[in-house]
Amino acid sequence: MQTLIIYDNQGKIFSNIKEGYLIPQGGVQFLEVEVPLKKRVVSVDVSVTPHVAILEDIPKTELEILQAAQLLQSNRLSEKEIDDLEFQNFVIETLGGM
Repeated sequence: MQTLIIYDNQGKIFSNIKEGYLIPQGGVQFLEVEVPLKKRVVSVDVSVTPHVAILEDIPKTELEILQAAQLLQSNRLSEKEIDDLEFQNFVIETLGGM
């Protein structure tokens, strides 16, 4: 999504506007950047010309972390159930052959 970033001489962001913005005129430093999904602008690198927006991943929410943990636990239980069933079948085949 196109985003307008307004920043100072040190690269500190004062505003980022995602839609419905006008391009500043006269002395205001700005960048118009494409910010990918699951990313956010944290500052502007003013040590290079042209200036460049510095992006980082948006941290996962607590809900996303809990959902991932729940899915992992569910997968572990499924693997355990499969292992138990395979063991039971092995025992039955072994005892059946006696």
